[in-house]
Amino acid sequence: MVRKYLLLALLLVPGVAFLSSCQKEELSGKKEILALIFEASKNADFQKNVVAHIEGTEVTAEVPFATVLTTLIPTIEISPRASISPVSGVTTDFSAPVTYTVTAEDGTTKTFTVEANCAPAPYIGYWTGGPIDFGLGLMDIHLSIDSLAYMTLELKNIITGELHPNSIKGTFNPNTKSCCMAMVQQTHRWINDAWVEESAGRAMRYDILTPQSLRFYYCLCYPSVEWWFQVDLLKN
Repeated sequence: MVRKYLLLALLLVPGVAFLSSCQKEELSGKKEILALIFEASKNADFQKNVVAHIEGTEVTAEVPFATVLTTLIPTIEISPRASISPVSGVTTDFSAPVTYTVTAEDGTTKTFTVEANCAPAPYIGYWTGGPIDFGLGLMDIHLSIDSLAYMTLELKNIITGELHPNSIKGTFNPNTKSCCMAMVQQTHRWINDAWVEESAGRAMRYDILTPQSLRFYYCLCYPSVEWWFQVDLLKN
């Protein structure tokens, strides 16, 4: 009888060892970020979800212009049975790249760098429109704005080609969004056929109609009581 039990025990030992080996092998080593999304329902001013691009361990997302990067909430999908730090779904400061660590079930780790960048300002470019008559005769409007929100507004007489003295150069808050009034800090005005330094506060607003067109509003004072003129401009 003892011999019988001893034989049975010898048969069971390899089986137990095999099962133990299987259990160790079942621990997953997968540790990937599968998707990262900034959901419109969780992030203020987002009109649609923003899906990040993943290239190896580099994750990049282009968020809407003038987004406040310090208070974004990412939704992150990772490998099954893995964990991530910092965790998904919490307010995170993306004003600088953020390092995420994904830990697999087997304890191994992998780091990812996530970067969020704002889309370029929609007002950047050279815009033209007209002719328009706002009490000065027929004028063509030429508007140039760069990435630093430095603008040149030229009011050009369509008959003589001369610039009107209310043509200006100036700057405004580069984070000004569409449909919002902004103060233009005038730095120069066209006087006697030359740009002359002159400081004044003007008001402007732009409404994006399409990626290639905008409606431009302008007033000689800030804040505006009434727009001096408004005109639809096309990007050139």
